[in-house]
Amino acid sequence: MRQSKLLATQLQRRDPNAWTALLQEQMESKGLVVTAVSAKPIRPTKHDMPRMTRYQLILAGHSDPITLLGRHLGEVETAFYREISPRLSQLVPRCHFLHQAEPNGAGWAVLDDVPGDIAPERWSIADITAIIEKLAYLHANFIDQVDDLTNAGLLLRLDRTAYPWQKLTAEQAVYFDEGPAAVLSEHALAQAGQLAPLFLQAANGLVVMRNLGGWPGILGESHLTAVSDLLDDPVPLLEPLRQLPATLLHGDPSNRHWQVTVFNDHRLTDWQTASVGPGILDLVSFIEQFALLQDGEDGVLKTRPFWPIDEETMIDTYLLALSQRLGTRINTRALRQAIPAARCLYVLTSWFTHFATWFEEMPNKFTWQKVNRMAAQEFVDTPLQGFMALRPYLSGVFERFLLAYRSL
Repeated sequence: MRQSKLLATQLQRRDPNAWTALLQEQMESKGLVVTAVSAKPIRPTKHDMPRMTRYQLILAGHSDPITLLGRHLGEVETAFYREISPRLSQLVPRCHFLHQAEPNGAGWAVLDDVPGDIAPERWSIADITAIIEKLAYLHANFIDQVDDLTNAGLLLRLDRTAYPWQKLTAEQAVYFDEGPAAVLSEHALAQAGQLAPLFLQAANGLVVMRNLGGWPGILGESHLTAVSDLLDDPVPLLEPLRQLPATLLHGDPSNRHWQVTVFNDHRLTDWQTASVGPGILDLVSFIEQFALLQDGEDGVLKTRPFWPIDEETMIDTYLLALSQRLGTRINTRALRQAIPAARCLYVLTSWFTHFATWFEEMPNKFTWQKVNRMAAQEFVDTPLQGFMALRPYLSGVFERFLLAYRSL
């Protein structure tokens, strides 16, 4: 993959000669000639999505155009496509060009435009099984290669190294200066290691939910007490996970990041959250978000009407695929026993960190309680309709969390 800044600029400016040179190099065909290039920005469905553009290339002598994606990359994703993606040709979109702005810095890439022909709500049992098996393939391929992955530029998800207090207060100043300012104990910070920023945000999320009096039908006092206990002493949560072999993690292998084609091709996209840790974290992330679907270009969330296969089948499929590739190198019993810890960590670092952001627009406690006791049909054709429709899903998330906490 070339690094030329000049070529990156020419490609972004839709220079047919630059695109011709790239295609001839990547496809090893001197006969390919690009005669015209059009570009259409892709509207992000989340605020943290990188900027992407779909380029349509007209080729001389070909009736059908081809499309490729131009994607702005952060440091992590740049490191992934530079060092790691060539080893995952059957799982990730091919990277045709990568320009890195500076050593270990952000970049811009040209990637295959993998079609999502089959929407997640129409996935068959065979599709879901293939996705889980590919997740196991990903983890098996990089098991116990921590040094290679960290040298490539990825961070250890569960690194024990203490997070400097001065750096923490500077990076999370909003929660100290304006927000609830929940502070973790010295013991909790020491045990959290590099997860300290997320644990601090989760602690602030806990304060927000306590100030709201919980969430009727979703988060009661028993849930909030469990969160408080884990944040006060995260050892029972973190140690079972730290004892597992580390591998390459996608970080968020949810429905929206899998592209499933009619040719039984399953590709995992968006590697900006890649890191190093126990593979079971990816599996639990996939399972916990499996019921969530994006509706339309705006990314409004809705829930899956039914599950083609249940959670236990997903877990068994993953462990069996992992065992087939690694044999005695992997202790599947230890992985299964660590699932409750992975589930608790997912809820703390995903949902309670999200609740922490609510302090800026936190409603009146009594209004919150009243709204959440209203029937779902009362929100039809209101801005809260989609949000309130997720209450059954969220109730399940936190009930599973409570059961997982009790089994630690």
